[in-house]
Amino acid sequence: MNKPSKRLIILQTFLIFVLPVLLLYFNVVSKSWVFFFLCIGALSIYGIIYYEKWTHKEMGLRHDNLKKSIPIYLGFTILSVGVLFLLNWQLDLVSINARNVLFQKLLLFIPISFFQEFAFRSFLMHRLQLIFKSGFTIILVNTILFTLIHIIYPGLDIVLPITFVGGIFFASLYYKYPNLLLTTLAHSVINITAVLLGFFTIQ
Repeated sequence: MNKPSKRLIILQTFLIFVLPVLLLYFNVVSKSWVFFFLCIGALSIYGIIYYEKWTHKEMGLRHDNLKKSIPIYLGFTILSVGVLFLLNWQLDLVSINARNVLFQKLLLFIPISFFQEFAFRSFLMHRLQLIFKSGFTIILVNTILFTLIHIIYPGLDIVLPITFVGGIFFASLYYKYPNLLLTTLAHSVINITAVLLGFFTIQ
């Protein structure tokens, strides 16, 4: 792997994860640019990985830790879904009737979850480990950047706290048990549950 400098990593992180969100949030560009930024971000990440010749293990595409990781991710997913149901009951949110939601739209959460986990955990976590030595700092910065992308969505008083707490757990799990498949599956289940319970609005 060709190791980049810390300055280059910081610049890449800002351009991919921070600048597009700020441009959207402050209405410098319209929300219709979201897909464009996603494509540019995905291509940039792919280009960096290709240029630096990452291994499958560095990308989190591994099977050697499945046996140890599955119970952890499964327990986290079940606990998270339970917490969402409890919060839904406490906040008295209006749940979505699954029959009224297009099945295709729910399926979109699988690729969306994959992209988010690949970008923020598989890619960004690896980059942050080249800058910081402290696991706590890596997890915190990862969580802050993950939470930041959600400021463009409605209902920030609910979305941001949930995203921050969820981000802490996702980053912590991936830091200790890096597995892109498992973290994507967990994220997909939690995302779909959150939408059906009314935490997020499907646009």
